[in-house]
Amino acid sequence: MGKRKFQVGDKIRVVAIPKINFAPGINDELGTKKLFKRMLERVYTVRGFDRHGWVELRPTRTDVAWIEPEFLKLRARRSKTER
Repeated sequence: MGKRKFQVGDKIRVVAIPKINFAPGINDELGTKKLFKRMLERVYTVRGFDRHGWVELRPTRTDVAWIEPEFLKLRARRSKTER
C-alpha cells in the first residue's frame, strides 16, 4: 500500500457512495444503504484506516462506516498544531 491520501483527523466530504449488493434472500436489516445515502455530501473526520486502506468514519455516535478513499474528497487537512 502506498502513501495515504488522507490522515487521521482530516475533514473529508463523502462525494459518492459505493454500490451495495446483498446476496439473494438477504435483507438490509441494519440499514446500511440508508446510512450511506445519508452520509452523501456530508463532512466527517477521518478516525482511522483498516488494513486495506479503507477510511473509518463515525456518521453517528453509535455507527462506524468503512469506505473506500475514492468516494471521499479532502475538505480540510488537520493542522500540525493539533497533532
